[in-house]
Amino acid sequence: MALSNHRISRRSALGAFGTLTLGALVAACSQSPSTASPTAASASQSAAPTSAPPAAATSAPAATSAPAATSAAAATSAPAGAAAPSQGATKKFRYLYNATPGVDEQVHLDLIALYNKMYPDVQVEKIRVPNDAEIVRKLLAMLASHDLPDLFWNRQRTAPPFIDRGVLLDLSPLIAADKMDIKDFWPSAIQTYGRSGKLYGLPNSASSNAHYYNMDMFAAAGLPDLKDTVKAGSWNLDTLREVATKLTKGSGPTKQFGFNQVSSIYSVDMYIWQNGGRLWDDAIAESHLTDPADVEGIRWLVDNVVKYKISPTTQDTQSGTDLFAAGRVGIMMAGRYELPNLAKSAKFKVGMVVTPNGPKANTTRGDDLASSILQDAPNRDNAWNFAKMWSSDDGQKIVLASRRSFTARHSFAQSDAMKQNLLDWEDLAAYTDGLERTKAYRAPAQTGEVNTVFDRELSLMYSGEKTVEAGTATMKQDIDTALKKPL
Repeated sequence: MALSNHRISRRSALGAFGTLTLGALVAACSQSPSTASPTAASASQSAAPTSAPPAAATSAPAATSAPAATSAAAATSAPAGAAAPSQGATKKFRYLYNATPGVDEQVHLDLIALYNKMYPDVQVEKIRVPNDAEIVRKLLAMLASHDLPDLFWNRQRTAPPFIDRGVLLDLSPLIAADKMDIKDFWPSAIQTYGRSGKLYGLPNSASSNAHYYNMDMFAAAGLPDLKDTVKAGSWNLDTLREVATKLTKGSGPTKQFGFNQVSSIYSVDMYIWQNGGRLWDDAIAESHLTDPADVEGIRWLVDNVVKYKISPTTQDTQSGTDLFAAGRVGIMMAGRYELPNLAKSAKFKVGMVVTPNGPKANTTRGDDLASSILQDAPNRDNAWNFAKMWSSDDGQKIVLASRRSFTARHSFAQSDAMKQNLLDWEDLAAYTDGLERTKAYRAPAQTGEVNTVFDRELSLMYSGEKTVEAGTATMKQDIDTALKKPL
């Protein structure tokens, strides 16, 4: 099954895995015929899971000025009311995912509704937890008790502990049997879920951090549009700081800042990478946070707060208010997950450009999400059909309808459905360029403790209570201790 109507060759699509057996898989997939929706037949078992035909792809929902979660009906022919399986359901599979009730969960409910339309004899048992830290804890507990889900929603920061433990199913044979084009997924997705030529997740959505900016604030300051800066080839971290300095003014609770505070390891890592550093070694056994490249990458962010005062302090951000959406920050590094906040609160014209180049690299931070199936899952066949559906055209339309993420597929990014979904100020090329530049984040198994240490020390640096050298030294010491602990 080809997921797109045409295949597009992309640079370094397979990264380090292309020379191994995944390369053979790519070669096999290059012979595939084209089709837009998943087949009903499963490659994992000889018997078809159902006789229900796949839902046909339909036109994409029109873009609106208010990005909000919509029902599956807005993105596919499947009615929103199809969530409940038929009374005669004789098959099932268990789906583990993380989301909070409401907008955050709606995409999962819409996908389940589409699946039940396609396979009315299969019951989906939903297992929801609130966040990705909890999904790791929950899955570990389920593995220990041999009470397995069949499929779980995986992402860059949850994948390594389970891939490394060998508990996930290699999807390569299923991908080859269904004639999917592996080259259609973003390079970072193959880096995230690929190991030694095997693939442990079928990509279903993606994100890449861009830089959103307040165009009204730029105009008031007499600054040129950032798009012109990008076109001139001078969009880098030095330029970002220079522009942010010119945007900063005032004091106290109404102070206007040029650039947002970057406070998560999932975002700070980009500045370390752009400076030529890395968080830890390939085995994720020892951190490198005291390496000069790491220290200087973090220093760039801390100086924005402490020295140049162009980014908010920790005290400024304690209220939880989105300062960019509130009109108090001129430039913010973010992804599509920010759109609901902007639609609700922003009273200004928004612009968007790709992430600026760093001193040593133009690496971008993003995320790749995927459907992963447990190796010992009792209902692989049904789980695989759900995974295929999610990555198909119909599934990608549901992903877009949420306006909280981006398509997992290069070809679908160029589709009319994608273009119609974008808000008038969103820049498709900025998203796709960012995704081609995205580096995969390799999370440690001890993510919770590592993040706690990192956040604590970074906050102390931002407050001026610790120097960058002292903060990174404690980070390394405590994170190295955490990395040695059994999960």
